[in-house]
Amino acid sequence: MEIQSSYFSYLFALGMGQSVMLILALSRSGLKRYLSRIYFLIFLFIVSLEILYGLLYQTLSIFSYPHFLRVNTPFVLGIAPLIYLCIKHFLSNERLFQKKDLWHFIPSFLAIAYFLPLYFSSATSKLSYLDVMFNHFHSDSLIFGVTRRVQQLAYLIAISLMIKKDQSKIKSLLKNSYFRILIALAFLIGVMWVFDMYRILFDFDLYTGILNTVLMSSALIYLTIKLLSKEVIFQDNPANKYASSGLSPDGEEDVLASIKQLFESQKVYTEPGLTLSGLATTLSIPSPYISQAINNRLGMSYNDFVNKHKVEEAQRLLKDPANHKLTLLYIAQCAGFKSSSAFNAVFKKVTGITPSQFRKSQT
Repeated sequence: MEIQSSYFSYLFALGMGQSVMLILALSRSGLKRYLSRIYFLIFLFIVSLEILYGLLYQTLSIFSYPHFLRVNTPFVLGIAPLIYLCIKHFLSNERLFQKKDLWHFIPSFLAIAYFLPLYFSSATSKLSYLDVMFNHFHSDSLIFGVTRRVQQLAYLIAISLMIKKDQSKIKSLLKNSYFRILIALAFLIGVMWVFDMYRILFDFDLYTGILNTVLMSSALIYLTIKLLSKEVIFQDNPANKYASSGLSPDGEEDVLASIKQLFESQKVYTEPGLTLSGLATTLSIPSPYISQAINNRLGMSYNDFVNKHKVEEAQRLLKDPANHKLTLLYIAQCAGFKSSSAFNAVFKKVTGITPSQFRKSQT
C-alpha cells in the first residue's frame, strides 16, 4: 500500500515535537515535586505517543512498521484518568504516590493482557490485522473504542463532581494558569468524546479519528508557544503558600466574615492609612491569617480587596444625585483614596472605565 501524505502529517509531526519539547522543559523544572505534575508529564508522553500513531496511520507507515500495532491502545486508556488525577492531586496538594491511584489504570493493564498475543505474533499476522482494520471492520476497534468513550464519560462526570464539590475554591483557582490548563484539557477531552461518539454511531471510519489528533497537536503547539514566550503557565496551588498555617478552611471563612462585618458597619476601608497590620490590630486577628483568608477564599490580594471596596463606595457616591456637584477629587477622598491619580488608576482597573466616564453614564 502506497504511503500517503498531507498537511495533517506535518501538523502531527509538529505536535509530536512540541510534546517532546514540553516534556523535556518541564521535567527539568521543579514541577515534578508534586504528584499532579508527575501525572501531567506522563499525560504529555502519552499524547506524544498518540500523535505519533496518528502520523503512522495517516501516512500508512504503520504497514511498514507493523510491530508498532496496538502498542498505543493501553496508553490511550490512561489519558482521561491522568487528567482526573492531575486535577485531584492539584486540589489536594499531594506530593507522594498513592497506591490507590493504580486502580485508575486497570483498563490499561487489561488492554496489555488482551493484546499480548498480538504483540508476539508475526509481521504477517499483524499485516493481516491491519488490512481488516483499514479495509473492512475489526471487532477490537469497536470493543476498545466503546470502552474508551465510556471511560472518558465517566471521568468527565467525576471531574465535574469534584469541581462542584470544591466550588468555593474554583473561582480563585481559575486565576492559576496550570489549573486553567488542566480544566481546558478536560474540556478538550469532552469535545473529542463528542466527535468520537459521532464516529461510533454514524460514521465509523478510521480516518475521521484524525480530527482528535489535530486537536491534540494544536493544543500542544499552543502550550509550547506560551512556554517560549516565557509566560509562567505552570504554577503551584496557592494553598501551598499556607501549607504550614494553623488556619483551617472554616477558620478562613470566619476571618473573612469578621472582615466583611467590620467593613460594612464602620467602612474602615475609607481610611487612607488603613494597612494590613492596622486591620489585624482592629480585629485582633494575626495579619497572616487575614491575607490567607482573602487569598484563598476570594482569590485576591489584601490591597485588591480593600481597593474593590473603595471603588464600590465611590460608585455609590457617584450614583447619588445629591453628589452631582461634588468634584471627583472630593469623591475620591471620601472613598479613601489619597490622590486623584490613584483613584483614576484603581477605578479603571476594577471597572474598566474612568470615574468621569462612570459619572456620565449615570446622567
